[in-house]
Amino acid sequence: MKKKNNNKFETDLFRVYLSWIDIENLIDIISNKIRKGNKKYDTVIGIKNGGIVPARLISRELEIKEIEFISTKSVQTDEFYDRIKNNKKYLLVDEIYDTGKTFLAIKERLKNIEYDFSCLISRYNLQDDGIIIGRVLNNTNWIVFPWENRNIK
Repeated sequence: MKKKNNNKFETDLFRVYLSWIDIENLIDIISNKIRKGNKKYDTVIGIKNGGIVPARLISRELEIKEIEFISTKSVQTDEFYDRIKNNKKYLLVDEIYDTGKTFLAIKERLKNIEYDFSCLISRYNLQDDGIIIGRVLNNTNWIVFPWENRNIK
């Protein structure tokens, strides 16, 4: 049996189900944080697979025409970093900050590049100023995004 929790996300015992309205609200939160910070980006980079939809929606909201996608595997290879230019500012987008492995791999390799990292959801309250978060959950429930199969067992 599903119910609404205090965070307004639909949930059951082990999962949190986000709706398209939830996603649009999180995109608005992130976009407003970016606007309030007077941040400008040349390119949005979505981290596949989960960051594809949020990257597209954020690029729409911020009117950023250049958008690219990378796989989590290429984050740890030169394939990704060979495409990065020193004279551009990047917004990297993923759907969730979970273990932090993806972000830490990016942070290690992009020391001399201007970028921010953004995610719709973070499991934890992070102290890093370079991460723009839509919402912090502070739990380990499985997050089901609307573009995923809702019948995940």
